[in-house]
Parts: sequence; C-alpha cells; structure tokens
Amino acid sequence: MVHNRKSDSIVAGRKRTSGKKKLTKYSTKTEKKLKHSSQLYLKRQAKDVYVQMALREGFRSRAAYKLVHLNDEFKLLKKGMSIVDLGCAPGSWLEVINEELGKNCTVIGTDKIEIEPIENVNFVQGDFTTQETFDEVMGHCPRGVDLVLSDMAPETTGHRETDHIRSMMLANIAIDFALKALKPGGTFVAKFFQGGEEQEMRTRLREHFDKVKFTKPESSRRESKEMFIICFGFKGDLTKNANKVQNEIKDI
Repeated sequence: MVHNRKSDSIVAGRKRTSGKKKLTKYSTKTEKKLKHSSQLYLKRQAKDVYVQMALREGFRSRAAYKLVHLNDEFKLLKKGMSIVDLGCAPGSWLEVINEELGKNCTVIGTDKIEIEPIENVNFVQGDFTTQETFDEVMGHCPRGVDLVLSDMAPETTGHRETDHIRSMMLANIAIDFALKALKPGGTFVAKFFQGGEEQEMRTRLREHFDKVKFTKPESSRRESKEMFIICFGFKGDLTKNANKVQNEIKDI
C-alpha cells in the first residue's frame, strides 16, 4: 500500500531553514497550462491559511499544524519521550517534535522514501512492516516507545469507500507496529478516513488501551473525511501478560 502526505505538501523536498523564507508563488500563466484538477488544487493551496502559515514558518507541509493542534488538545509531546513517526515523509511532524522537544527526546522517523535530514531526528529508510526495519527502528529505543504516530494516508481515488478501506489498512498496520513497540502506558495516534470500519478498529484498540478517542483537528480541511484515533495507557502485550498470570498460578 502506497502512503503519502502529498496533498499537504508545500514544496517537494523542501528543507526547513532559518532566516527569510522564499514563498511559493502561484502564477496564472502557469495555471493555464495545467489540467483543470491541478488548477483547482493550486487555487485551493493558495487560499489555504495553513499552507500559507507553513510557508511563512518554514514547515515542509501544512500537516505540521495537525500535530500542533493534537498536541495542544491532548498534550502528547513530553520531555524524555521516545517517539516514532511512521510514514514520516516529508517530515513536518518530525519538525514539530524537534521544535517542541529538541534534544529532550529520542525521535525516529521511518518511511520507504528518503527525507531531507532534520536536526535531532533519527531516520530509518525502509518498510516498517518488515522485521529488518522494525529492528532498526527499535535499535534507537531498546526499552520501548512512549509514543507512536501515524499520519499515513493512501493515494486517494475519489471513491470514498475505496479510500476509507485503504486508509484503514494503513491504520491497522500502524496498530500492529504500536502493539509490538510501545511501552506499558504508551500512547498511539493514527489517521484514517471515516467510512464505517473505524468502530471495529476502536473495539480492537480498547482491548489494548485504557482510553480511546476520535478527534478531527482544527487544521484538517472541512471537507475532508480524515479523523485521528488517540489511544492512551497501553496495557502491554496481552499475550505475555496472560502467560505471566498462568505461570504465577502454576507456582502457587
């Protein structure tokens, strides 16, 4: 499954810099050469307040403000944490984490495609569903992860049911990673598109977390079906816990 954050991208491969920012200009002459759908996209980007804010503040994509707003509401980012961002390209969530915590955390971004380096961030290129990439990510946080983030989204087709199903597939592989990587008490955040299957996902996650909530940050586009699931208080590996109880019973 291909994931992307291209719909939120400002400039492909844009590297965050200090000092004066060079803003993207939307030329009417250029628009005339594009397909109608591309013209609509550029016009929407030009009017989008979060696109303009990202350009001014130097973030790689408007998606940065989704994490900003989620953190404002749920206080996700804390000093001393180990944090993994799944499907992290182009890196705007990593930039937010770096601005908020700097060197006061261990942060790992992973994606199949390479990203421009970000200060204080460990990047692992690869497919995190493979054991090799999982082990490389966990090598940076051998004691486990405090916070697993996923802003992954599929390439959209315009067909809502198809896009929903594909987004749920990505959310579920992020869940699989989180259940193996999180410390007891850890937190998990993932994006999905609404469509019906999210209730089944919530039921699954309630078995593993103390609290599970749905939310849509202010910076999500009004017309978008995207939502985020926020899970607090990871209960730990339930299989290991069950085996531990059984062993304790045998010892009595």
